[in-house]
Amino acid sequence: MIVFGDIETFSDCNLKEYGAYRYAADPSTGIHFMCFAADDGPVQTWRPGDPVPALHAEPHAHTFVWDNWSFDPHIYAQILVKRYGFPPIPSESQDCAERHALANAYPAKLKLRCEALNLPFRKDPEAHKAMLRLARPQKNTKRKKPDDPAKREHDLMRLLGRCMTDVESTRASYRKLPSLPPAERPLLLLDAKINRRGVRMNIPFIEAGHAFAIAERNRVNVPARQTASSDQRPRPQPDRPDQALGIGSASAQARG
Repeated sequence: MIVFGDIETFSDCNLKEYGAYRYAADPSTGIHFMCFAADDGPVQTWRPGDPVPALHAEPHAHTFVWDNWSFDPHIYAQILVKRYGFPPIPSESQDCAERHALANAYPAKLKLRCEALNLPFRKDPEAHKAMLRLARPQKNTKRKKPDDPAKREHDLMRLLGRCMTDVESTRASYRKLPSLPPAERPLLLLDAKINRRGVRMNIPFIEAGHAFAIAERNRVNVPARQTASSDQRPRPQPDRPDQALGIGSASAQARG
C-alpha cells in the first residue's frame, strides 16, 4: 500500500535560514496537522492528541510518499516519532514525488508540476496567506494583540484545505510520472543516510580558516582601495582639442 502525506507546521525557527533539520529539531516547532491518503482512499487528517493512525503503526508494511523528501521526513522523525510516539519509518520505505518529477524534467514545485501534467489541482493564494500567518506561534505581547480566534480558525480551515489538496496533487503527479531510473533510487537512499547521519567536521579548524580568510581578504583590499583612491585624483585638462591630441606644439613648429 502507498501512503501519500503532507505535514503543516509552525515554528519560531527560520526555515530558510537554518534548514529543514534544525527547523524540525527546534523546540518551538510544532504541527498543525498531517494529512494522508492510502492508495485511492480518501484524505484523512491527524491532529496532535489523536492516536497514531493504523497505517503509520506498521511503517514497514507500506511505502510513504512525500512531495518534499528534504522536509517532511525530518518533521516526522523529530516531532511525530519523538513527541507523539509514531514508529520510525525507514528510508527504504519512503519515496519523494519531487525527485520523480526532477528525474523526468518536470518542475519541482507542486503547483507548476500539476500545470505541466495537466492535472486539475491548483494552489489557493488565500490558503498560502493563511499558511504564512500561521507559520509562527501566537504570542501575547504589548506591541501585538492576540489574534482573533474566529479569524485564526478560518485560517486553519483554509490551511487544512491546502494540505488535503497537496496530498491529492502529490498522489496524482506521482502516479503519472515514471519511476526513478534504477541507478537513481540507491542515490536517493544514500542522500537520506548522509543527511540523517550528518557530516563530521573539525569545527575549530573551520572557524580558524574562516577567520584567516576574512583577515587575508581585508589585508589585500586595503592597498587596492588606496590605489583606487589615488587613481581618482583630479588631473589637469587641456584647453583645446589639439592639445588633448598632443599636436598643438608640432603645428606651431611647422608654421615657424
